[in-house]
Amino acid sequence: FKMTQSLNGHKKGITSLRFSRDGTMLASASADGTVMIWNPLDGKLMKTLSGGHEAGINDISWGGGDSTTDKKSPRLLCSAGDDNVIALWNVDKGKLWKVLAGHNQPVFCVCFNQNSTLIASGGCDFELRIWSTRTGSLVKKIPAHKKQITAVDFSPDGSLLASSSLDGLCRIWETDTGGLLKTLGEDNNPPVSHARFSPNGKFLLVGTLKSEVCLWDYKRGVVRLSFRGHKCARYCTSVAIFPLKPNPRVVSGSEDGCAYVWPAEKDSKPIRLEHSERDNEPILSIACYKDGHLATGGLNQSTIVVWKLKKAVAVTK
Repeated sequence: FKMTQSLNGHKKGITSLRFSRDGTMLASASADGTVMIWNPLDGKLMKTLSGGHEAGINDISWGGGDSTTDKKSPRLLCSAGDDNVIALWNVDKGKLWKVLAGHNQPVFCVCFNQNSTLIASGGCDFELRIWSTRTGSLVKKIPAHKKQITAVDFSPDGSLLASSSLDGLCRIWETDTGGLLKTLGEDNNPPVSHARFSPNGKFLLVGTLKSEVCLWDYKRGVVRLSFRGHKCARYCTSVAIFPLKPNPRVVSGSEDGCAYVWPAEKDSKPIRLEHSERDNEPILSIACYKDGHLATGGLNQSTIVVWKLKKAVAVTK
């Protein structure tokens, strides 16, 4: 990987990063309560979304149209805040569209479904909520976990919804009915820090606070691959599948100032990308796009680093 851009603009640490669906924009959320929209190729700041939250932002998700499949619909973005609300933004206009209120504790995670008709959210009230994008109304409220929900993610076809929690469990829900289909893990499992569906929808990538990332075949309830070498014991660092052809990779943030990238294969060695010279800086936020771009952000530093796949040496220790 080669570092291509260093983006500066936020006043506090970076909590979430997401490439737009067509890869032409990079959104960053921060504890400073703003979302910034960047051009990942030249590093220029395109827009700042502010005024939707009265506290820090924990997570963001893209929705709406893009330049490749739907040029007529506006680009949308939702953000989850420590002020207990979800802000829904029209990115093209740079304006706040709706505020979704209902959680009675900070909202930690948020996600659009593929056609942007629904938004899922979870947080410190242990509840999984599903909202209508069009009306902003609550569609379903599910008492999903016994501790804080750390991630929510719709399957690519939108029929399933995954949630992960500090209670050590991941759960798969049926979107239409809200019914529980599968529980992964046991009550004595380490807390789950993050979870994401694979691009083909067949697997769930799960990070834990035991410094391990696992690729679950959730239908069979078995772990297919596991990845180690990073440090994740205290903070909810992001995990993702880098959808590169023909060899996808697994990416995770880490609490040692680096992001780690593994080939998605058994007993693989990670590549370590040094985001910060501080070896105790938690790299909470990662985002990757299929053209080879990767973005990283840290909890205590406001700089975002953009990388491009080139060549790197595998970590041997």
